[in-house]
Amino acid sequence: MIFKRNSFALLASFAAFLLCQRAGGETKNVEILEELLGQTPLSAAEQKNILDAICTKNARQSPSQTEWVLSGDGKVYALVLLPVPQDQRATLQVRLEEMARTNASLRAHRLLYLRAWSGVGRKTRYGNEDSVAEALTEWDKGRGEGERLKPDLSVAVISKDWAFALVRTLEESVNALGTQIDTMPEDVLDTAYCAALYPKAKEFFEQERYDEALIVYRELHDLRWARPAAYLDAAECLLRTGDPKSAACLAAETAAELDDVMDHRMLRRAGDILLDAGEAVTAERLYRRAVEKLRQE
Repeated sequence: MIFKRNSFALLASFAAFLLCQRAGGETKNVEILEELLGQTPLSAAEQKNILDAICTKNARQSPSQTEWVLSGDGKVYALVLLPVPQDQRATLQVRLEEMARTNASLRAHRLLYLRAWSGVGRKTRYGNEDSVAEALTEWDKGRGEGERLKPDLSVAVISKDWAFALVRTLEESVNALGTQIDTMPEDVLDTAYCAALYPKAKEFFEQERYDEALIVYRELHDLRWARPAAYLDAAECLLRTGDPKSAACLAAETAAELDDVMDHRMLRRAGDILLDAGEAVTAERLYRRAVEKLRQE
């Protein structure tokens, strides 16, 4: 039996359970959430409202989900459940739990920014929601005015095989930030988004998932994020996927257009790509240019 602080909370949880049953949803995650909410400073009334919102059709959330953003009484709540990997080595298990708790907390904070973003008119311009959240979080921190969405409550705990995080902030703060984001210069938002998106492309690249990486690199290109490392990554992806002609073209154009921001290592890498693509003459020219850069550095 799940321990509750008082009978009111028990009745609230039972009511939420019945709602989930009527909705025909999976109750496992809701039961876990119910237990974890009991460990937070939230009032019994807030716990009831959260569970009711998750379990009703009006919330448009499935009880089997592991992320929720809800609002009520002038507050916005972001809740995240993450499974904790299990390991028999006690020291490693502690680290895994700490990582899961940190990731859950970070994700919950970013969900608040996505709520602010949900009212912005330029949503279709960007394809990766996680990168949008990361970009907005870093932009807000970097303004030098303190985080606009600093929560008035932040909880992150481990219970059994789950990491749970909850953050709460004022709804008026979320709405105000959304208004400010909507008036941001497009180039500022593009730059922040691309800086957050690039590591995802790099991850695909390092995992040799070249086709997936190219999709992300094309988005970076479409947003005019002129970073030579990204273009050389894309050229190498083209080479590895059997398109040496396009790879050589991209490497050569990158070296020609972005020479002023490329160091000798980047120029040598461009030369290596061209050499592997069968363009020995152009590769030799870039190797010479790399030596010149090295002497200047």
